[in-house]
Amino acid sequence: MSLSLVGRLLIAPALLAASSAAAPAWASSTLDIKTVASSCANCHGPDGRSTTLIPSLAGRPEATLLEQLRSFASDTPPAGTTIMSRLVKGYQDTDLEALARHFSEIPSTPRSVAQGR
Repeated sequence: MSLSLVGRLLIAPALLAASSAAAPAWASSTLDIKTVASSCANCHGPDGRSTTLIPSLAGRPEATLLEQLRSFASDTPPAGTTIMSRLVKGYQDTDLEALARHFSEIPSTPRSVAQGR
C-alpha cells in the first residue's frame, strides 16, 4: 500500500515521536527540512507565507520562532493554542531548531513581488 504525499506528511510527526533520540536525518540537508516544513503550508501557507489570519512564518526571527515552537511543545502551551501543541509533540528540540532556522531564512515577501514583477 502506498501513501499519498499528504498522507505521508500527516503521519510525519507520529513517526518522529517513535524515532530514536539521534539527530534527525534532515538535520544537515536543506532539501529534507524543506520537505518536513512543507507540512506547515497546510495552515501557514506556501513557504510559510500565510494568506489567511494564521500568522506567517517566513522571515520571522529564528529566536522568536524557536521560542514559540518550544512553548507549544511545553507541558503548558500558551492559552488559546489550538493544534500546534499537538503537532510539535512529535518533534525533538533539534527538529524545532531546524524548522525555526528554515523559516527565518525565507524572505517574508516572495522575490518576484519584492522586485515588482
